[in-house]
Amino acid sequence: MILFVSVAGVLRAGYDPQRNWISQLSLGPGGWLAAGNLAACGGWLIVCAAGLRRRLGPAPAVRLVRLCGGCLVVLAVVPIDPGLGYPPGVPAVHTAAGLVHQAVALVLGIAGTVAAAMLGRSSRAVVPWAPAAGLAVAAVMTVSFTGAAVLVKLDEAGVLPGTPSGLLERVALFAGMLWIGALATVCGPGRRTGRRRSPRSDRPARDATWCS
Repeated sequence: MILFVSVAGVLRAGYDPQRNWISQLSLGPGGWLAAGNLAACGGWLIVCAAGLRRRLGPAPAVRLVRLCGGCLVVLAVVPIDPGLGYPPGVPAVHTAAGLVHQAVALVLGIAGTVAAAMLGRSSRAVVPWAPAAGLAVAAVMTVSFTGAAVLVKLDEAGVLPGTPSGLLERVALFAGMLWIGALATVCGPGRRTGRRRSPRSDRPARDATWCS
């Protein structure tokens, strides 16, 4: 996703990667590729959540990752409204589909931020510094998403035209996805953790947990 969005944002005529949001790539020429990219990324997160569940169990963080994947799929299907000068020459509009898109994007931002922090805590047995790193990633996502949401409204209102809300959205989304991908890699097969069995204990081996 990061590579596609970065390349498409630079090559797309009239598209400003710093100002325009990722979803707006689905509005211009080749928009179906951008929509497919969002859907594929959402599917990757859903698969990632399934893999994490095998190691972490049915933890809330895993459910949030799966929710984020579902949100990306919905964002790929429900189009965003034109605005912020893109597509060029198309006036900004506000439709019911656009409102749904914004609502789902808000859910994605909140769920992704909370998931970043909770995944770090759940992975502390494998990566001792994961809780602190998770909180740091969550902090970056919170500041970036909040800043993007405020700046885009000021831009739409004409108060501060050309604000870098698109850039902040990328920082938040890319940080969260890289963090999830990193933990999914670290908590891979063979990373069994948990309390060691006492020589006198007759507890079955299945009591061991994965990355918990």
